Amino acid sequence: MKMDGLNAKNVLRVFLEIAQSMRYRGLMLNERYLHHYFSHQLQDKYGLLDLTGGGGAITLHPEWPTYKTQTGLLYGRYKKENGEYRPNPNGKAGFIDFAIGNYEKPDIGIEFQLKYGWAQEEIVYDFLKLLDRKNPFTASISFNIIFRQTKLARGGDLRRLEEHMNDAIGEAKKRLGNGGYDDSRELHLIVTEIDKDNNRRHWHYDKAIGTFKETLPLIS
Repeated sequence: MKMDGLNAKNVLRVFLEIAQSMRYRGLMLNERYLHHYFSHQLQDKYGLLDLTGGGGAITLHPEWPTYKTQTGLLYGRYKKENGEYRPNPNGKAGFIDFAIGNYEKPDIGIEFQLKYGWAQEEIVYDFLKLLDRKNPFTASISFNIIFRQTKLARGGDLRRLEEHMNDAIGEAKKRLGNGGYDDSRELHLIVTEIDKDNNRRHWHYDKAIGTFKETLPLIS
């Protein structure tokens, strides 16, 4: 899964740098700021987006659709019913924040969230698309930043946050059904919580034990 030296672990390193250095900047920030910052960092390191036709392939695809007949993309389709996103053969495309690789069959799928609290259904939907066997990824990365206007979650709030994380991955697998999610792909699900004083806490999903752990993933 290499593209001129780039693989999922290289991409993950960019995320870990952001997780450890990003600072609370008040209520002005939203997910789009994070998108632009990430793509700038990745482009600066690897030059994946050549729009001038200089010979380099375009391998960074923002808002990549899982289904688009005009370009031959016939992967996962989804429908929102009763407030919940589910796989549906008659549904619409699920848009991936960034895909990396060949447009027709990218290797890496990436989803972001930047909120001031936990957005359960939106995160379940992100996990759903990243786990869906119908989508072509060999590696999936989710990066969620939670900004706190006061202090990091503590006590019951902290326990509920950790429950929400594990419930989200469980719900995504449940909606995909037996055999609907790809258990073989490389999976990196990261949550970073940052408060107004720039204290921070991190979690990542440990696939081996099937739960989120309070630490950043180690990269070999």
